[in-house]
Amino acid sequence: MELKRVKFCSAVYVGVVALVMYLIVGALQLILFAQAPELASAVAAGGGVLPTASQALVMTPIIGAVVGYVIAIIAILIYNFVAQKYPIAWEIKK
Repeated sequence: MELKRVKFCSAVYVGVVALVMYLIVGALQLILFAQAPELASAVAAGGGVLPTASQALVMTPIIGAVVGYVIAIIAILIYNFVAQKYPIAWEIKK
Protein backbone atom coordinates (compact mmCIF):
# COMPACT_ATOMS: atom_id res chain seq x y z
CA MET A 1 0.00 0.00 0.00
CA GLU A 2 1.30 3.46 -0.83
CA LEU A 3 0.37 6.83 0.62
CA LYS A 4 0.72 9.25 -2.27
CA ARG A 5 -1.79 11.89 -1.20
CA VAL A 6 -3.14 13.26 2.06
CA LYS A 7 -6.58 14.88 2.02
CA PHE A 8 -6.84 18.47 3.15
CA CYS A 9 -9.71 17.74 5.55
CA SER A 10 -7.04 16.31 7.86
CA ALA A 11 -5.96 19.88 8.57
CA VAL A 12 -9.38 20.65 10.05
CA TYR A 13 -8.69 18.19 12.88
CA VAL A 14 -5.41 19.95 13.67
CA GLY A 15 -7.23 23.29 13.82
CA VAL A 16 -9.96 21.93 16.09
CA VAL A 17 -7.42 20.33 18.45
CA ALA A 18 -5.45 23.60 18.60
CA LEU A 19 -8.65 25.56 19.33
CA VAL A 20 -9.64 23.26 22.18
CA MET A 21 -6.10 23.17 23.58
CA TYR A 22 -5.72 26.96 23.65
CA LEU A 23 -9.21 27.38 25.09
CA ILE A 24 -8.35 25.03 27.97
CA VAL A 25 -4.99 26.77 28.54
CA GLY A 26 -6.68 30.19 28.55
CA ALA A 27 -9.32 29.09 31.04
CA LEU A 28 -6.70 27.53 33.32
CA GLN A 29 -4.60 30.69 33.11
CA LEU A 30 -7.54 32.88 34.14
CA ILE A 31 -8.39 30.51 37.00
CA LEU A 32 -4.77 30.47 38.18
CA PHE A 33 -4.48 34.26 38.17
CA ALA A 34 -7.83 34.59 39.97
CA GLN A 35 -6.79 32.12 42.69
CA ALA A 36 -3.26 33.48 43.13
CA PRO A 37 -3.21 37.29 42.80
CA GLU A 38 0.42 37.36 43.96
CA LEU A 39 1.33 35.33 40.87
CA ALA A 40 -0.45 37.82 38.63
CA SER A 41 1.36 40.73 40.29
CA ALA A 42 4.70 38.91 39.94
CA VAL A 43 4.07 38.38 36.22
CA ALA A 44 3.16 42.05 35.79
CA ALA A 45 6.19 43.19 37.81
CA GLY A 46 8.49 41.04 35.69
CA GLY A 47 7.40 42.83 32.54
CA GLY A 48 4.88 40.17 31.53
CA VAL A 49 1.49 40.96 30.08
CA LEU A 50 -1.62 39.82 31.93
CA PRO A 51 -4.28 38.60 29.50
CA THR A 52 -7.82 39.86 29.66
CA ALA A 53 -10.69 37.37 29.58
CA SER A 54 -11.40 38.09 25.92
CA GLN A 55 -7.76 37.55 25.01
CA ALA A 56 -7.47 34.29 26.93
CA LEU A 57 -10.81 32.79 25.90
CA VAL A 58 -11.45 34.23 22.42
CA MET A 59 -8.48 35.75 20.63
CA THR A 60 -5.71 33.33 21.58
CA PRO A 61 -7.67 30.11 20.81
CA ILE A 62 -8.86 31.44 17.45
CA ILE A 63 -5.42 32.68 16.43
CA GLY A 64 -3.84 29.41 17.61
CA ALA A 65 -6.38 27.37 15.65
CA VAL A 66 -5.85 29.40 12.47
CA VAL A 67 -2.06 29.13 12.77
CA GLY A 68 -2.28 25.38 13.42
CA TYR A 69 -4.61 24.96 10.44
CA VAL A 70 -2.33 26.93 8.11
CA ILE A 71 0.75 24.99 9.24
CA ALA A 72 -1.11 21.71 8.66
CA ILE A 73 -2.17 22.87 5.16
CA ILE A 74 1.44 23.76 4.33
CA ALA A 75 2.69 20.41 5.65
CA ILE A 76 0.08 18.54 3.57
CA LEU A 77 1.00 20.54 0.46
CA ILE A 78 4.69 19.74 0.93
CA TYR A 79 3.95 16.06 1.60
CA ASN A 80 1.68 15.74 -1.44
CA PHE A 81 4.33 17.34 -3.62
CA VAL A 82 7.16 15.11 -2.34
CA ALA A 83 5.02 11.95 -2.20
CA GLN A 84 4.47 12.05 -5.95
CA LYS A 85 8.07 10.95 -6.35
CA TYR A 86 8.78 9.25 -2.99
CA PRO A 87 5.53 7.78 -1.57
CA ILE A 88 5.42 6.09 1.82
CA ALA A 89 4.83 2.37 1.25
CA TRP A 90 4.10 -0.50 3.60
CA GLU A 91 2.77 -4.02 3.43
CA ILE A 92 -0.16 -5.39 5.41
CA LYS A 93 -0.19 -9.08 6.20
CA LYS A 94 -3.59 -10.69 6.51
